[in-house]
Amino acid sequence: MRILLIMFLIVISFPSHHVDAERMLLDKNEAIFVFFSLPDGEAMLIQTGRGKDFLVNTASKESEDDLLAQLTNIGVDQLDSIILTNQEKSTCGNTSRIVERYHVESVIHGADLEEICSKSNNHAKEVIWKEGELHELNPGLSVRVLPSMGESDMSLFFMYGKTSLMYLASGELELEQKIADSYPLKAEVIKIADYARTQSPTLHFLEEVDPHVAMVFPLQGSRPNEGLLERLHESWIEVYQLKKTGTTTILCNLEDYEVLS
Repeated sequence: MRILLIMFLIVISFPSHHVDAERMLLDKNEAIFVFFSLPDGEAMLIQTGRGKDFLVNTASKESEDDLLAQLTNIGVDQLDSIILTNQEKSTCGNTSRIVERYHVESVIHGADLEEICSKSNNHAKEVIWKEGELHELNPGLSVRVLPSMGESDMSLFFMYGKTSLMYLASGELELEQKIADSYPLKAEVIKIADYARTQSPTLHFLEEVDPHVAMVFPLQGSRPNEGLLERLHESWIEVYQLKKTGTTTILCNLEDYEVLS
């Protein structure tokens, strides 16, 4: 009896892995942006009701099991493209594994791939996007390449219907001015760069972009800048620190969006 009790306590002390992301049935005029809550790094899935799946970044190696589990739970069995917004181990660490497992057709990036982001020897083609380009990924879904601070960085502006997402790749203040000078854009959702460790986005930039929702990915051994988080809250922006909120999905139709968490 004592042995059985000990075994029971062990089981309840070590619960099975919880998968946040869930499969959704989408109408042909719907799309989701899935911001994964992972142990380390960033990855976002874009899935459309027309059967197209795109993965923006692949997080770090420490997040491999969690990322694969959540992609499986969503029902992803093939990815059309991987889009890398920079070439750091916390954003592209699982590129090779993802390419092989999900039969990825293309890996998109802003400069030649470094070894850490290598897609290994397989069929996926490499595609380089340049600043200012506008790409249609699927009917209703497009992305513009914003100015960057380096060749490998690639900030992006996604648009689905009337909903826009600004995905910042760098937290340098100079980038804000470059974007504001080139594209005076409004966005409902903003992905904060550098895991919210810097001073960007500034109050001025937030007023220009006017986001309603901000996403902050986790980075092992690092904490967000409390001053920045306070600024976001004071600007009446709904902040999702994914380490705390878990995987968060934005469901879009051609007219509006809804945050599901």
